[in-house]
Amino acid sequence: MDSTRTEQRQFHALRKHIEQLFSDGWVVVSRVPLRLEHEGQRCIVRHGMLISEVGFPGRLAS
Repeated sequence: MDSTRTEQRQFHALRKHIEQLFSDGWVVVSRVPLRLEHEGQRCIVRHGMLISEVGFPGRLAS
């Protein structure tokens, strides 16, 4: 990897939080949009926010 490449990631705190979710057993079930699942719970990443899909059946589908 080129060491002169500039960092393009945004939402560093969100990334750190999602990495913690992975270590707690959450898994990726979809990449676009990013959806995570664990023990029947589902979350989606939209506009830099992690949103629970509970109570929003079908509303967050892209």
